[in-house]
Amino acid sequence: MVEQAPSTEDDRQPVEVVDLLALARDRSIDGRTRLVQIVGDLFFDSGRVLSDRERSHMTEILRQLIHDVEKSVRRAVADRLASEAKAPSDLVVALANDEIEVAYPILTESAVLQDIELIEVMAHRSMKHQLAISIRESLSETVSGALVDTGDIDVIKSLLENASAAISQKTMEYLVEESQRVDAYRNPLVHRHDLNPALAKRLYWWVSAALRNHILETYKIDPTELEETIEGAVVDLMGRKRLTTPPNANRRSLPSRSRWLAR
Repeated sequence: MVEQAPSTEDDRQPVEVVDLLALARDRSIDGRTRLVQIVGDLFFDSGRVLSDRERSHMTEILRQLIHDVEKSVRRAVADRLASEAKAPSDLVVALANDEIEVAYPILTESAVLQDIELIEVMAHRSMKHQLAISIRESLSETVSGALVDTGDIDVIKSLLENASAAISQKTMEYLVEESQRVDAYRNPLVHRHDLNPALAKRLYWWVSAALRNHILETYKIDPTELEETIEGAVVDLMGRKRLTTPPNANRRSLPSRSRWLAR
């Protein structure tokens, strides 16, 4: 008879790798959970030196069984793997595509995930997965661009609030233009360290008085110069719009980022 899972972690008895075979024959949920817990303990035991073969076997056990155990166990494994720079890639990717409660520590912390894997998660999982990715440290321009391509205002706002995320200049230009109609972008845009003076001057036209003051103080801009150009530019814009827009034409939204980049 297979030993049942003890009530607490402290009650567990040491188990050698060679003894796992008997437990592996138990196909019950409790048996699967117990096996994952034991293998996880052995895998992450800093005081135990594992051979490459043992590590490979444990990785395979975790990979095959991780979706057969309850969510709390999967989350515990994810919590452990999130900070492991040498965690098995396929297991990390599997957890990253799990329910958000399981995937969250992996998506926000794991250095094992590559850009292409993050983009795949964005494409096939939920908005909550996208939000988790948006707060990762040191996002690349490629991943930031993919987050903007989701078109989700909350995801893009979260990305803009991530000071460590790299955002290409072209994407910044696009988001500044988008901020004319999406006021949620304005505050994080104005406070980004990589907003250049030219884009700051453009933002000045439609942000709040407080954000205008921030722009003036941060970029050492002469307010007289800006105020003198705003009225003339608006008049010119409205004049051209009257000449080119039919009276009953529907308003058009700004182009997607892909169309913007193709210009």
